[in-house]
Amino acid sequence: MRISFTIILTLFIQILYAQSVLNKNGMIKVATSTEGVYKIDSQFLEAAGENPSEINPNKIQVYGMPGGHIPQSNSIDYPYDPQPLAIKVKANTNAVFEENEAVYFYADAVDNIDYNFENEFYEYSNNVYSDSIYFFIDINAEQTNSIASISSENINVDQSFNWYDAVYFHEVDEVNILRSGRKWFGESFSINRTQDFTFELNNDIASSDEISLTTHYLAQTYNEANLKIRLNEYELASESLERVSDFTIFPYREKGKLLENRSTIASSLVSGLELNISLTHEALGAGRSDGYLDYLFLTVPQKLNVLNSQIVIRNRGFQQIGNYELKIGNLSNDHYVWEVSDPINSKELIMNNGSFKFSQTEERRERKFVTFNANSALRPEYIGTLNSQNLKKSTSPDYLVITFDGFNESAQKLASYRENHNNFSVEVAKISEIFNEFGSGRRDVSAIRNYIRYYYLKNPDKLKYVLLLGASSYDFKDRIANNTNLVPVYQSRNSLHPVFTYASDDFYGFMNQNEGFWAEESNNIDELDLGIGRIPAKTKKEAADAVNKIIYYETNPQAFNKWRNDIYFIADDEDGNIFHRDSEELSKYVIDNFGFYNINKLYLGAFEQEVFASTQRSPKMREAINDMANKGALIVNYIGHGSESSWTNESILNVSMVEEWNNIDKLPLFVTATCEFGRFDNPNIESGAQRMLLKPDGGAIALLTTSRPVESSSNATLNRSFFQHVFKSQNTKPKKLGDIIRQTKNSGIVGVKNRNFILLGDPAVTLAEPESNVQITNIMNEEGETDTLKSMSKITVSGLIENNLKQIMSDFDGELTIELYDKPQASSTIDKAESEFNFMTFDQVIYRGKSSIQNGEFSFSFYVPTEIDYRIDKGKFSFYAKNDNQLEDASGFNNDFIVGGSSLMSNNDTAGPDLALYLNDREFENGNRVGNDATLIVDLFDEHGISISNSNVNPGITYSIDGGEDIKLNDFFYYDKDSYQEGTIEYDLQNLKEGNHYITIKASDVYNNKSQATIEFEVIGEDDIELLDFAIYPNPAQSNVNIRLRQNRKNAQVMVQYQIINNQGQLVYSHEYTTNEDFRIDQWDLRNQNGEKLSPGLYFVRLFVRSVEDNAKTDQIKKLIIIN
Repeated sequence: MRISFTIILTLFIQILYAQSVLNKNGMIKVATSTEGVYKIDSQFLEAAGENPSEINPNKIQVYGMPGGHIPQSNSIDYPYDPQPLAIKVKANTNAVFEENEAVYFYADAVDNIDYNFENEFYEYSNNVYSDSIYFFIDINAEQTNSIASISSENINVDQSFNWYDAVYFHEVDEVNILRSGRKWFGESFSINRTQDFTFELNNDIASSDEISLTTHYLAQTYNEANLKIRLNEYELASESLERVSDFTIFPYREKGKLLENRSTIASSLVSGLELNISLTHEALGAGRSDGYLDYLFLTVPQKLNVLNSQIVIRNRGFQQIGNYELKIGNLSNDHYVWEVSDPINSKELIMNNGSFKFSQTEERRERKFVTFNANSALRPEYIGTLNSQNLKKSTSPDYLVITFDGFNESAQKLASYRENHNNFSVEVAKISEIFNEFGSGRRDVSAIRNYIRYYYLKNPDKLKYVLLLGASSYDFKDRIANNTNLVPVYQSRNSLHPVFTYASDDFYGFMNQNEGFWAEESNNIDELDLGIGRIPAKTKKEAADAVNKIIYYETNPQAFNKWRNDIYFIADDEDGNIFHRDSEELSKYVIDNFGFYNINKLYLGAFEQEVFASTQRSPKMREAINDMANKGALIVNYIGHGSESSWTNESILNVSMVEEWNNIDKLPLFVTATCEFGRFDNPNIESGAQRMLLKPDGGAIALLTTSRPVESSSNATLNRSFFQHVFKSQNTKPKKLGDIIRQTKNSGIVGVKNRNFILLGDPAVTLAEPESNVQITNIMNEEGETDTLKSMSKITVSGLIENNLKQIMSDFDGELTIELYDKPQASSTIDKAESEFNFMTFDQVIYRGKSSIQNGEFSFSFYVPTEIDYRIDKGKFSFYAKNDNQLEDASGFNNDFIVGGSSLMSNNDTAGPDLALYLNDREFENGNRVGNDATLIVDLFDEHGISISNSNVNPGITYSIDGGEDIKLNDFFYYDKDSYQEGTIEYDLQNLKEGNHYITIKASDVYNNKSQATIEFEVIGEDDIELLDFAIYPNPAQSNVNIRLRQNRKNAQVMVQYQIINNQGQLVYSHEYTTNEDFRIDQWDLRNQNGEKLSPGLYFVRLFVRSVEDNAKTDQIKKLIIIN
């Protein structure tokens, strides 16, 4: 593509002076689909809703950009705003647009057709983003760009031409083989092995050169096959088709081989105005042998005679420096010839003695001309009339939000939050305005990149983060049903190899001059200069929910909790334990370098597996993952096999499980080094990663995930890079996700294979790492030792909260969460299909409690239980601190002590702990009714403390239902603040079966004295809504009364109304509200609707409950006596 000096100059002016030509109301947007000269006349203006009599044709100006693709490479200068096209005005000067008047402009080709001077043939590539190009018409321009005329009177001709190269192509985009990449294919040859394609010529064939045919064909053949190509009666070629591996056996190998054939035939052998191309797919063996036509591209030398239609004149003879003459037959005085080699600055050639002459002043410069008259000029398609817009602001922001137009409200809300919360300067841009201003209306991904780069070039040190708010699709042109290409994603050129094809937003972050082309045939790496993230919302609600979730993550006090210290490593069990080994390497790196994080390992090979309907499943692994979601984690890292909807062949995690999570207060950052789990550009599916991100009440805050199949080796490289960059350095603030992804990818990309790793989430989100530090100042046991924790000894620990400058934070008042870990324990896999794999776990918690922090200092005590590992070795304290006065937290660890041995202090405690059991709330009474989901509440007390050991001898705290398996609850027990004697468990029970049941709780104190307790309950199903409890107390009532209710639909939105009716049946008071609480106590002051005290007597209280979701309802009536 040749870009004029005017465009280059305008580019720098636009960046410097920040003004768009679209910053004006009333600009008319039009589309063209055919290359040629177009006219604006009174008929067009009327169709556009304008009154021609009010328009001066001499004040019309058309703006646009060159056709084809916007260049990917940053090194190719291209305008950052629609340019003023050269126009020709045929009108008088009376300032009225009359019927015979017109304004003419040239519209470039939609597709790319360029001459390859090296190989001496024309090349064609269709525009993958659009079937039209667009222009903007200013009907009241202050300045116009009249076309310049070129006189050829004094040119001495070196060579004359009376023929031109006419180009024709056939391409139908119907099939995208992998639903990935930018390549689509047309007619299938699996059934119709021979197909004919007819081209109607618009001028006689010239015998002076040769006809050239380029055939692009996709072969999907397992066995030998040929493609035969014929033009009319002549066979041009018989090509052997390259074979591919059987897809069913090798699903991750290339899905086809592209054949490119270029054939020529002397034009003197062909006559007539019709050419027939015949293709035959000849299968020579058994098995699959299919094919698809990509395109046919014909170059035909034709006589240069004027037609009723326009002629676009190309000629391969215009190569050498010299003077040339065009001899056009049948030319009349009402015809014009424009040179359109520069599509912005067309020139009009002046006829000289019946011909047109021009000079070629440099070699290998492609020249192009158009001949037309008023009748053959085309009319553009009216698209709409625009409001003013100007995205070119004078200063560069910190943060860009590029949003689908319909999500602008959510984008503005997030922008306002970032301005206030992060002190960012923010710009929000609607995607349609970006395409108008930087792509002249085309939905080309390079227009988005150019918009971002516009601000980057203003100040490379300013812009850091770009959020794309809106779903994308592998289909840029809306060929598939229910397409959602709201904010397009970059698609790879490779569309056939599952591992080498990709969709990536990285393209939008390549800002350097030598970047952007992003070659796929080598390992050249473009480096991200910005943090890019995407929220693939499809609806307004999804966009609004996602923004609310981001704000909640960073500002919700309930989200400040000890889960911010936890990291989970989850691994598949196949392929020779490679996933286990990679996870071990990563976890060891974190342990060695960031000891304040608590490492949890969920390795599939270490869990029992069962066969369900011939399929392996691991219910225990699923349960462990659901427990992880309930507890929360800062980061969850998964390595292994996967799909768009699940992890591992055993489906240890799937979308249905995610849908059940309710973890809004403890959202992890997920890293999924697996195939396709993060696919986000197929409108017909919702991947697991999309569901995690877009789930409004839980899931994930963000994911570094994969949108296509990947290989384990390149996964491991990027995974290592992630953990090398995710955490804050000493004395620095926690990082933003955009910085993490940028550093991770710049250090961890391996050629093309892991380009499809993408950040789904807001790049400006700050990872919820605690910022300040918890330090221990003293550890002391009863025997006066400061470095040893013995069983049955009482330990007192003191410490403080420090900022990053190691200064005590005296204004830090709040709560400290403490976990004491025993020594690492040896574990191994039990999967018989793989060799045994040994690893260490850190899951033996000795003590878990809470302590007050005052003026930045704390102190707590506890007893070490008997059930410890008596080996002498290092233990670990893990701390999380939360400031009650502001959104501020701290973390820390200490392992400068040993755990082991026994205390010599005597003990006479022989009583087990006291247990109190409830369901849903402490108003529960034995035998009460609950719904299918309920919360188990256990209050425990013991003089010396509760054991939460996980040893085989003493499993700690367990529950069982109806005498079934004992399930551990140790991880859900916390002591009350500043107590080592009493604490509570709250545990969600889900999918309880209807009927009568009992729960048994077993627990031990630190001296291994045991207790157990049981409660009975009845489960009422949730198909109907039912009142499980309705009570009025005190009754009789004198001044106030409590109305208590419990219904069976836990966490469901219900409308509650209670009515007070006197003994004459009259309604005296009514109150109504909506809630998602299944248990509630309301208080009423015994006054009527007017605020008057009710008289003593008998009344009736009618409680009415209705489900908001399905309108199910129930009611009950109880008597109430009011006394003086």
